[in-house]
Amino acid sequence: MSRLIQEKTIPTTPGFSFTHGPLEPSLQTTTIGDLLKFHAKSSPDHCALIAPSSSTRLTYSELNDRIALVARALLSSGIKAGDRVGIFAGNTAEWVEVFLATARIGAVAVLLNTFFTTSEIKDSVRFTECSLLFISDTLGSHDLWPCINYLETVMENGRAECLLPDLKEIVIFSSNIQKGCRFRSYETYLLRTMRTSAADLGSIEKRVTSDMVCNFQFTSGTTGLPKAAALSHFNIINNAVLMGQIIRLTRDDIVCCPAPLFHAAGLVLGLIGCLTHGATLVLPSPTFDPAITAQVLRSEQCTAIHGVPTILAAIVASYQQMDVRPPPLRTGILGGSQVSPALLRKVQASFGLQDLGVAYGMTETSPLSYIGTGRHADDTAIWLSIMPHTYAKVIDKQGKIVPTGVPGELCIAGYLLQQGYYRNPEKTQEVMRFDEDKQLLWMHTGDEAIMNENGDCHITGRLKEIIIRGGENVYPGEIEDRLNLHPAIAMSAVVGIEDKKYGEVVGAFLELVGQDPPVIEEIQSWVRQTLGKHKAPQWVFYLGKEGVPDCFPKTGSGKIKKTDLSAIGNRLVHRKGKL
Repeated sequence: MSRLIQEKTIPTTPGFSFTHGPLEPSLQTTTIGDLLKFHAKSSPDHCALIAPSSSTRLTYSELNDRIALVARALLSSGIKAGDRVGIFAGNTAEWVEVFLATARIGAVAVLLNTFFTTSEIKDSVRFTECSLLFISDTLGSHDLWPCINYLETVMENGRAECLLPDLKEIVIFSSNIQKGCRFRSYETYLLRTMRTSAADLGSIEKRVTSDMVCNFQFTSGTTGLPKAAALSHFNIINNAVLMGQIIRLTRDDIVCCPAPLFHAAGLVLGLIGCLTHGATLVLPSPTFDPAITAQVLRSEQCTAIHGVPTILAAIVASYQQMDVRPPPLRTGILGGSQVSPALLRKVQASFGLQDLGVAYGMTETSPLSYIGTGRHADDTAIWLSIMPHTYAKVIDKQGKIVPTGVPGELCIAGYLLQQGYYRNPEKTQEVMRFDEDKQLLWMHTGDEAIMNENGDCHITGRLKEIIIRGGENVYPGEIEDRLNLHPAIAMSAVVGIEDKKYGEVVGAFLELVGQDPPVIEEIQSWVRQTLGKHKAPQWVFYLGKEGVPDCFPKTGSGKIKKTDLSAIGNRLVHRKGKL
């Protein structure tokens, strides 16, 4: 809330990479619970949530009643404002219910990445001091009972005091509880509602304010261990409001959200975005399945979709395999990782999207700070415009603002900044720093960008992913953009490969459209047509061939894990005796 009070127009200096968005419309100070009750009263019969996997269809009135039921059960369990409640499950109606109910009473939802191992679940629950954990018994085809049994053993053997000292209870999203298991099913857990009255819930809700943290969002970066970013109602509601206004989201939209809800994109752009605009949220499947998503887009007559490039590319490929034309969509968000102009045009053409927003952001900025459209793209780059109530600058290694057109680290300030990393002040101070005159607190993104005279930005890539070839900086993003224009290439990922002479050289991992790969000389020639010869890949690796995995390794949110690709590439080159 203090960041809202401090907002002001800061003069910009022509020729330098500093800008800010408009200060209108005004930021909102509502809570997630307030939003839900508003739509339940103003549009009680309007569809709020569709989850085909469980045949769930809830109106806003029904969803509000259901959330009140879960909230009363949480209170009856002793959950209080500020307590942490873990959720480990796919995109289901139960996930939505627990998250909204937790936020409604002022508690904090800990959103666990569904790619976490049993050990990572245990460590995350312990680190965030969860009092209660909700967990599914399955995740796609993956059986979670071994994980559940492990957690039960930890608690029953009295080792919880040292391993999970704060965890009091585990609730399972299943009606088929294994015999002898001490944990309750979700529906059994909800029977506790009678211990807390509706009046008690109403009294507690009045104490919930928009500046309270509502969730811990684990960062989905492709390097390093995840950190728990603390985001408030104020952070994510306003980001969703502004995002929706830019892509012209309305209550009549039916939004397909294949992106995982544990990720900021799925949560804020999908769930909270529908809640702020009174739209309908469709969760096509608990875990991403391109064929099911393609079917649900048609059957539910969706008008919008949010996803990262790998997700939308897989959906388009699924329609091609079915030899069926994708249904027309009106709007949506494409983001989460770098988007090439070629992929943007492909997605727009496939779905007839007119208002598709290409977004840039990160978990720590709630998540979006920049949005652009196809109208801001040329053959080589997509230029993004800063969002309202957001400040941006591009700096050099000494922290000085660089001239426009000069690459540097992008920094973001404004209402959207996280409250900090939970129990990690060192990392918080490392990335969140005041400028010299202490006017603004800045998030140092670790991303390289170029800003033009209009304040628009082109994101060139992660600073850590820049390839330094013989002292020259090589940017993977521009090479990927060029490779993705090749008719034989469906998607590319460029990484640095160790080299005795240059230190690093360019390596390209390619997903092909067909079966026959182009020869490396053709790939190199293609890149050299528009880029310097030192940017042509010295090594080319085709997915599914010669020891390369069949698909790109990805994070739980769908980002390509380039650190894994670098390791694979270096290993394969080493085998050939070239290192």
